[in-house]
Amino acid sequence: MSTSMAAQEAFRMLNAATRQEYRGWGDTQTAARDRAARKAGITPAQAERVWKRWHEMKSMNADVYRGLRNTYGHLCALIENTADRIEREAQSIEESNAAMSRDQAALEGNQTPPQSAERDQL
Repeated sequence: MSTSMAAQEAFRMLNAATRQEYRGWGDTQTAARDRAARKAGITPAQAERVWKRWHEMKSMNADVYRGLRNTYGHLCALIENTADRIEREAQSIEESNAAMSRDQAALEGNQTPPQSAERDQL
C-alpha cells in the first residue's frame, strides 16, 4: 500500500495545528486535535481519520486537505510575523546599545582629569 502524499502532508499540517492548540497540563491530544479540526473547518471525525489512518490512505478528501492547508498557512504566517517582530526588536536593542556605547565613550573622552597648574610647576 502506498501512502498518498496529500495524506502525509495533511497529517503533518494537522499535527502542527494540534501542537499549536495544546493548552498544557490537563489538556489531551485528542481535545487539542479536535479544536484544531474545528478551526480548520473540518469535523473532529475527519481529523481523527487523518490522524489515525494517514499512512494507509491512498487518497485525500480535498475539502479536508484544503482546510488543513489554509490553517497551516495561517500558522506559518503567524510564526513568520512573530519572527519578524522579534528581529526588529533585537535590531532596535542593538542600535540602542550602540548609541549608548558611543555616548559613554564620548563622556569618558571628555572627562579627562584637568591638569592642575600647580602640578605642572612642580
